[in-house]
Amino acid sequence: MEQKNQIIKTYRDKNVTENFDKERNKYSFQKYKHKIESNFLKRTLEQIPSKKIKILDVACGTGRMLQEVFSIGKEIEYIGFDSSEEMTKHLKEKSKKIGIENKVKIELGDASNLPFHDEEFDVVYSYHLLWHIPKEEQKRIIKEMLRVCKKEGFIVFDILNKNFIYEKIKKKHSKDLYKFTFNELKEIISSKKVEIEKLNDFPIKNDKIYNILNIINQIRKFLPKYLYHMVFFRVKK
Repeated sequence: MEQKNQIIKTYRDKNVTENFDKERNKYSFQKYKHKIESNFLKRTLEQIPSKKIKILDVACGTGRMLQEVFSIGKEIEYIGFDSSEEMTKHLKEKSKKIGIENKVKIELGDASNLPFHDEEFDVVYSYHLLWHIPKEEQKRIIKEMLRVCKKEGFIVFDILNKNFIYEKIKKKHSKDLYKFTFNELKEIISSKKVEIEKLNDFPIKNDKIYNILNIINQIRKFLPKYLYHMVFFRVKK
């Protein structure tokens, strides 16, 4: 609980929120990760047969995926859900700049207790939230995302891979990051249809070195999951 409160406090800090988008786009590895995440989300939205799609963005922050979501050529109803009013102020400003403010709604609250009806949304997604909080709460959030998702709809989320080979050989483990194995996730999502996307999130600030190491991401479809730090899940309800 203490760590969760600290994270909430951080993302309510005005200095953090004002520089959030800028800091997230400084380096090649950040831009590449955004490309993978946004493409995975857009492919999910394209699988919804209806021309009208109702979307819930859990831990929406400043609306990093906002422009991509509205670029797919369908009628979008978007609800951004977050615990930080400061972050969502920037989302509102962003929606005005791209002319979609009338299609965007904001709700504040706790992701482990979503204030929405059962089966209300076609797509529910969350990026970069779960691994900051303890695993029991991660499970509650995933179950809540499933609850508010329509039948035949999708939830999309990312985890840090506890099966990552580097996790097996390094001596020190991050105390403030919470990782899942695939078997642990299967217990939560049961027998539902699951597709994944893999990513090695190399935090390298030198573009030349990053481009060399990024070859492993370019051929990710052919390599086993244990070589990847991050895994993105698309779960069909």
